[in-house]
Amino acid sequence: MRRRALLASVPGALAGLGGCSFGAPGADETDSVTPAPQPDQSPTDANDSGAETPTDTGDPPRPENPTTVIELATGPRTYALSSPGLHTDDGARIGFWFDRTATDSHPATLRGWLQNGNEFENTFRIDWIPGVGRTYSRQPSGYDHEARLHLAPTENNELAEEVPSLGQTEEGYWRVDDVGPWMPETHRLDPGEWVRLEYALVGEPGQSGRPTGTYKFRGRDETLSVTVWDTRHPGPETESRFAGRSLPSFPGDGSVQWFHEANKTTSAFVRPTAERVQLDAQVGFEMVNNSHERLQCGHWNLYKLVDGEWFHIAPTGHTDDCRILVPGGREQWDLRTFNRQAVDCGTGDCRCDGLTQGYLGGGEYAIVAGYGHPIAESGALVELVGDRAAVTPTDGVSTARDGDTITVTTGRHGDGEHPADATFSLTRTDSASERVIAEQVMASGRFATYEGGLRNALPFLTDGVSRVVVETDERAVDGVLGYDSNSRRFRFRGQAYEVARGRNTG
Repeated sequence: MRRRALLASVPGALAGLGGCSFGAPGADETDSVTPAPQPDQSPTDANDSGAETPTDTGDPPRPENPTTVIELATGPRTYALSSPGLHTDDGARIGFWFDRTATDSHPATLRGWLQNGNEFENTFRIDWIPGVGRTYSRQPSGYDHEARLHLAPTENNELAEEVPSLGQTEEGYWRVDDVGPWMPETHRLDPGEWVRLEYALVGEPGQSGRPTGTYKFRGRDETLSVTVWDTRHPGPETESRFAGRSLPSFPGDGSVQWFHEANKTTSAFVRPTAERVQLDAQVGFEMVNNSHERLQCGHWNLYKLVDGEWFHIAPTGHTDDCRILVPGGREQWDLRTFNRQAVDCGTGDCRCDGLTQGYLGGGEYAIVAGYGHPIAESGALVELVGDRAAVTPTDGVSTARDGDTITVTTGRHGDGEHPADATFSLTRTDSASERVIAEQVMASGRFATYEGGLRNALPFLTDGVSRVVVETDERAVDGVLGYDSNSRRFRFRGQAYEVARGRNTG
């Protein structure tokens, strides 16, 4: 039985989350799905191509916009197919789409085809192709018996060795009367040859109702999945400890769907495995798309909330790609948090997908993903319990003092490598409008702007010192000042500072 969960305080590291995806045959992964909900679609003649588009190349026909999302007429359930197609390592090409939804007259039906994509004859292991011969799914997370879906071949399936009988549960959901095998173990196809496929998507013989979750049909080298959710209540089933919390406006246009503000009708949201953890810890986050739309562009970011103001921590840049989350899709992301220097993620003992961040102090953080519906982004709050972040210089710096000036030399300076050597100076000043927090100063790793920069200056500007000069390279200086600025003012822990390119001995 599935349990309703409460996100409580969890002291310590938490397990990560898994996931996978795949694209249509011959298509880019970011353009693999065009959902077209058809909850009342009537069945087409089994012997014609319906809305399928014929081809002049001998390739199998397919709809111009394959339907990957349907709403059942037999109960409050939505089905989302992970992809309208896939291909296997041995050259099989498979197309799949919903032909009709479930009504009291017929079950939900998938149409498609299997084609030999090789330039030679090939014998395919049908029983290892997900959805074609591997016609039974794994049970969704949280269930332990009688909770699988089956792709039961119909009379219009050209590979089927047996067509099973179907029935309905008391609730009206379709299920198979007996479990296969229904399909051959192997089938040989000429180059480019294809066969027509058709399946009824139904439940187990003893299954009542239709459990929600993701049903995976796993093959040897590919996975096809069907995600099922409650059409009336696509939102989270968990309760947030931040419920009722009011937050300040978010940077940008402020459009974020917060997990703690989500309700049962929310169709897209970020779900955390915990909302309060003790540093050092690992927290998992899952982006859930229970909408009929493809969501984009899904980059993740970490922010900290301090004195009613949001501060972006990491990363300071993203790869130049637009990531897609298909209807029914789930995207997992992990945050590994450390109060001091981060511990590298080793193999086998933790997940490395996501962000590993050191020098995070106690406080409230936001994890925000660039997926949202109907607004642009989704996010969740998490409280990290621990000491405030320390500001310490990078390892191996050397210092020299001349009166009230300290010169700090890093390993980047004088190394004879690109970029060229450069310096910046740090002094106190009277006022500044910009505020910087320790977690930004200590940010390190991929895309880090401040690595080797301010953290090598601030710890040395102590009593009796009026100026710190940091000898480093152009990249570190540009990270502190920006590429087109020679000076900058900011506040840090109650004191205003000015940083300037060069030694600034005036």
